[in-house]
Formats: sequence, structure tokens, C-alpha cells
Amino acid sequence: MMKPWLTILISATLVLGLLVALAGDVVKGWVIQALTDDMFVAVDNDAFDPGLPVGSQFPKIDARLGALPVTDISLLVGDRGLIFIASRSVDW
Repeated sequence: MMKPWLTILISATLVLGLLVALAGDVVKGWVIQALTDDMFVAVDNDAFDPGLPVGSQFPKIDARLGALPVTDISLLVGDRGLIFIASRSVDW
């Protein structure tokens, strides 16, 4: 004969498995909603703005493209644009 706690544990596992099988997408939606409720702000109204103003000129850079020194970002822009990522503290 099974111990009572083992019967309860197996029953609870079966019920939970049945709920997930029948309503998995609904439960997944609830979990995702609960985890992401306050992830984004509706309005960015603080004073912190680290980027360049829209429409401003990109500052000169000091980089290399192979052996070619690059100081103007336009040399790096391709047909589909450019993604530029800068880090102030990289430990090589």
C-alpha cells in the first residue's frame, strides 16, 4: 500500500500535468503577462538622454577597417545601413 503523502504527490502531479495539457497556452499567457507587466514604461519622461539628437551629424571616429584608417562613419555604411555599438570600457 502507498503512503498517503506519495498518493497526494502523484495526484497533484497528474492534476497539474492535465491542467498544463488542457490550458497550457492560457497558463503560459498568464505567466508571461505577470512577468512583463511592468517591463516597459508608457512614456520616457526623464531627463536622461545619452544618444545623439535626431538629425545631428555623427561625430568623427578613430577606427580601422582592415589596414584603412576610418574617421568618417559614412565609409562603414552599407546598402542596408549600419549598426554602431560603442563601449567605453572594453578589456581586451
